Amino acid sequence: MHYVLYLLSQKESLRQTDSVHSFDAPGLVALIKNKAPSVLAEYEKTGTLSLTSRKLLVRTGVSSLVERRGFYPSSADKLMLAKSMIAVFPSLMIKIQEENKGFEHLYDPVSHCGFIEMKLRNLRRSLHDDQRRYRKRRRSSEGSAGAVTLQVIAEGEDESTQDWITATKRMRPSPENLASIKMGMEKTFNNRRLWITTQSPTIEEIFHQYPRFVDLPYLFDAEFAKIFPGKENQFLRKWEGHIVPKLLKVARLENENDPDVLSAGEESDESRCLRALKSLTSFLPPTATGRNKGWSKCSVKSALSYILEVKQTGTSIPSLYQEQTAGAAEVQQPKLVCLGDPCSAAQYIIVAKHDKVAIPLQDEGLTCALDKLFKMLWVCNVAYPVQLNSVYSFIEHVYDLPISGPKRSKVLELIAKLRALG
Repeated sequence: MHYVLYLLSQKESLRQTDSVHSFDAPGLVALIKNKAPSVLAEYEKTGTLSLTSRKLLVRTGVSSLVERRGFYPSSADKLMLAKSMIAVFPSLMIKIQEENKGFEHLYDPVSHCGFIEMKLRNLRRSLHDDQRRYRKRRRSSEGSAGAVTLQVIAEGEDESTQDWITATKRMRPSPENLASIKMGMEKTFNNRRLWITTQSPTIEEIFHQYPRFVDLPYLFDAEFAKIFPGKENQFLRKWEGHIVPKLLKVARLENENDPDVLSAGEESDESRCLRALKSLTSFLPPTATGRNKGWSKCSVKSALSYILEVKQTGTSIPSLYQEQTAGAAEVQQPKLVCLGDPCSAAQYIIVAKHDKVAIPLQDEGLTCALDKLFKMLWVCNVAYPVQLNSVYSFIEHVYDLPISGPKRSKVLELIAKLRALG
């Protein structure tokens, strides 16, 4: 109650100067106090909002907005509502470095996305045809090339580069050749990046030209480090020690009665990592919003199979190109295949079924396998599976990379929840 009285006492100082769009913070407090008092009570008690309360807040605010402005309020109206929500509930602010203002997960006036816009679109689904306002909007997509600057190869340098490509291709991946192979990959880096980013070769073509990636997967680490200097170890440093415990804690808090999110006493790091990955695909489920090429209907339960598929120990590698495990998704993009129990010692393989490419990884566990898969996608300039765009956007955050594509509201919300856990 003290919190509510304080906000109401600040009415004049918080009121926006634009009277046309007068959905100010005190007005929002009065609305919530009348329509959803439990939201204010929870925030006053805990200093944060649960998922249920956040949804109720958005639903209440949007309903009032529709009553006053109709089903197609202006961008300024929606922006005012988003800013008012942040003013009343500061813990809802989500800042990703200096890239945003903190309210974009509620409403982003640039991309016209966010929880407020999502709720409005859901409400419009029930409108009659004569109530609808159809408007086409040009969709633009920015390339997500790495931070490396590509330079045109001079004629003399090109001849030397081709010599290194040929030499590296012919060298056996034996211990005595490792230094020469690394040197060859270093010498051919600019040529390789220019070719991959401008000509868009297939994975099969890339690994035919540079087969040492398949023999020596740790070369992905060196390549990724040149594309994103200083970022190559971020996932390995953060995932098991910081991200996994927080994901599991959020899962327990939001699914207290779900036995799938509870550990059975003592468990291995591999088991915890697998449960965290399952929780991540549940927190950031596939969405039908913005369907594009490559989309196929995907349930939350099947989402995991777009990044990880489990097969029995002893499964032959050639069979991974033809077979499809019952319940597993037909995936064109590369993914991990685990041979054996993923909760214990297992063999991980990166499989690009469409290109008939398999990259066996060293016995380093699921965390290292996820790290190699992510780096391989960037090295080969391969798009994420559209069903897991949000999951991979979150992984970009773990690497401390700029989030490619639109900033997804659920991703930003999950990041905020993990930060709130300290």
